[in-house]
Amino acid sequence: MKSSATAIPMKQKKLRRIVIDWLFEPVISLRRLESYLVFWARAVYKARRPLIIGITGSVGKSTTTALVAHVLSAPDAQRIVGSIGNTFSNMNDDIGVAATLLRYPYVLELPWAYHRRVAMLVSIPLRALRVSIRNYPDVMVLECGAGWTGHLERLVTIAPPTISVVTRIGAAHLEKLKTLEGVVHEKGALVRAVPPSGLVVLGQGHDFVPQLEAMARAPVVKVPGQGLELSQNVARAIARFLRIPDTATEVALKDFKQPEGRLNRTELHGMTIIDDTYNANPLSMQLGLDTLHKTVAGGHRRVAILGHMSELGDEAVRYHEEIGVYARRCSDLVIGVGELSRHYHPDHWFETSESCAQAIEPLIESGDCVLVKGSASAKMTRIVDRLREVALARQEGAAAPA
Repeated sequence: MKSSATAIPMKQKKLRRIVIDWLFEPVISLRRLESYLVFWARAVYKARRPLIIGITGSVGKSTTTALVAHVLSAPDAQRIVGSIGNTFSNMNDDIGVAATLLRYPYVLELPWAYHRRVAMLVSIPLRALRVSIRNYPDVMVLECGAGWTGHLERLVTIAPPTISVVTRIGAAHLEKLKTLEGVVHEKGALVRAVPPSGLVVLGQGHDFVPQLEAMARAPVVKVPGQGLELSQNVARAIARFLRIPDTATEVALKDFKQPEGRLNRTELHGMTIIDDTYNANPLSMQLGLDTLHKTVAGGHRRVAILGHMSELGDEAVRYHEEIGVYARRCSDLVIGVGELSRHYHPDHWFETSESCAQAIEPLIESGDCVLVKGSASAKMTRIVDRLREVALARQEGAAAPA
């Protein structure tokens, strides 16, 4: 027979389970909290009606978003289009776009703790009211990511775009979208949403431009380029549509600094590092390797430290093998990080970025140009940090008196 001391806690646990799991969780689930956030974001949009510039693509969307916002934020541009708001960090999903419209200045994550969920239920409408009655941006530049079928269809109902951009399309998100045609259809939601009075800007250099152009009701401008050049040409097209003088645009383009982890080039003692660690898919891998190939002067080695590429579905091995072949053409030494990177057939292979960082020093020679790239899950920034330590140590050693 159970003692009363044992029975009471058991009853309390059962009561707690009934209250939290059966009553509280369905009422304030994370899914409902997300819908609540989206509801208030839509309310703010309808109250203030900013001009929405939506930017998507398999490569370059973060840099393009930052660059377009930078150009439009220039004083001469703001006198024409008004104040500018834009995506913070990588908040490009439903929660991120809603949080951007609600002007959260940090990466918003829905809380697991129930008391924090209750606090959000109270704080979100208060924030919506506050940002609605204050000075609100006249233009919002939004990065729009695609994670699953119908995702972008939902994003464009939260913030309907007047101007849409698709940078380039390649193999990405194939675990969810399955095929490249699925990626095109998903990204095309941003194109289909633009009204006839708006503008669609398409990056050239991929096979799906005609399909995207056929989806558009608005005028289409196609711009060339890769990497930063493509982002610059997108910004020029948008600025001209908004009647911003070319001179103001060119001045702004010159002082733009790329976001961290996007082909950032650093010259250190006896070493050049190209930090492209933000993320990776086959298209962006090729761009990174092209940059490595073009950067190095004669006589210096090109070193590609490549992490695995995530979310490539059933064809992941094939895509890694193809990038391995491409890497051989663009570099003198290939180093792989992560299980799938074995299929690059690298000169050296490491299971993790941590083990690579620990062993990298003797593999790097004076004068090397080193590209570090991989999916975010590969955590390649550890290697960049270690390369900087190595370069600093070598510099101090060279400066030390004999």
